[in-house]
Amino acid sequence: MGFRKLAPQSKVSNEKRGSGLESLLRSEHIVTVEKMSIGGDGVARIPVLDRTVVVLIPKSARHDELKINISQTEKTFLFGEILEIIKPSPFRREPPCPVAFECGGCSWQQIVEAEQINQKELLLKELFKKFLPDLNYDLLPTVTSDKKFEYRNRIQLKHFQDKIGYFKPNSHDIVPITDCLIAEAPIRSKIAELAQTLKPSIELKKYEIKINQEGKTEYYDIGSHGEGLAFSQVNNSVNQLLVDETLKQIKSLIPTDFSGLMTELYAGAGNFTFALAQAFTKMKIEAVELNHRLTAAAVEIVKTKKLIKQVTFFTTKVETFAFHQPLSSKIILLDPPRSGCLPEVIRRIADKKPEHIVYVSCHPTMLARDIALFIKSSPEYQIKHLQIFDMFPQTDHFETLCILSIR
Repeated sequence: MGFRKLAPQSKVSNEKRGSGLESLLRSEHIVTVEKMSIGGDGVARIPVLDRTVVVLIPKSARHDELKINISQTEKTFLFGEILEIIKPSPFRREPPCPVAFECGGCSWQQIVEAEQINQKELLLKELFKKFLPDLNYDLLPTVTSDKKFEYRNRIQLKHFQDKIGYFKPNSHDIVPITDCLIAEAPIRSKIAELAQTLKPSIELKKYEIKINQEGKTEYYDIGSHGEGLAFSQVNNSVNQLLVDETLKQIKSLIPTDFSGLMTELYAGAGNFTFALAQAFTKMKIEAVELNHRLTAAAVEIVKTKKLIKQVTFFTTKVETFAFHQPLSSKIILLDPPRSGCLPEVIRRIADKKPEHIVYVSCHPTMLARDIALFIKSSPEYQIKHLQIFDMFPQTDHFETLCILSIR
């Protein structure tokens, strides 16, 4: 395996006054990467006077021995760029994508898949130890699919002047592409076609290429179409595994002839709603989502499936609904955005004390923070199920299913 000197990353040099680390800017160091971090960078340390300081290094791998340059200073840590790979990690590989080191899309293509999973599990455990140091729980094996590439059913490309592609890391400079290995095959074939239709642009534009609900591939200017259903899951196969496992776990908690109320918050266009309605035909489901395009799409499905008496969608803020409508005392399902839940929503749910809380998370830090607040607000809860779903291979992102039940 050959290793070339990596192109400098696009971190902007940024001297932080009073941090005490400014003098290290542009200095060179030999380091060994200890682990990976939230955000996808490797973690190394360098001695500074009587202490050690963390350096975050993009496009690295655990156990890499590297020559780095300090590219940015913060108050308590540093950013480094790779000048030379002195001794490659046993977990490092040559990225399959030729622009992986320049592109901001895939943070972990240089890491073999088994190690990607290992690092994701370690990240989640570290966060739970930080927010819930005394909690006992079992992290189940991560759920994966065979599709490590060609899994995305939509991508968003940037277009400026005569370039179309993805942004460089922490930059608005565009890395031109003619292919994207993590996109499904029909999307990959449309990238060059889209590029040929575009004239040079004097302003930044965004284009989405996606496989629509009819299974056809289409592309359009996001500005003229809006975000549409952009919050739907991008990985069909792993999303189905997530829905199936969530349904399996809920069936183990409540009988399928349950005829009471289930509250679903941040419901989107019904990713979980309709599977639940099919499995629990007597259960009344109240689903809440702020995005009116998503609820409009969901309502059409409700009509088509003739579920009007069973499923109701509310287009409103979750916090508004939580304080003005009754919540289920049996089970509440949450699938919040990356920012997690508002503290007042968590406390409101905890005060209601539903028997079970099903929390689907796309950001592990927010998950650990929110679960800690749930348990602090109502210590009766314990974790019944905790499992990662590898929704985004080649990146540091993942989904997590966490179920709390009253002891």
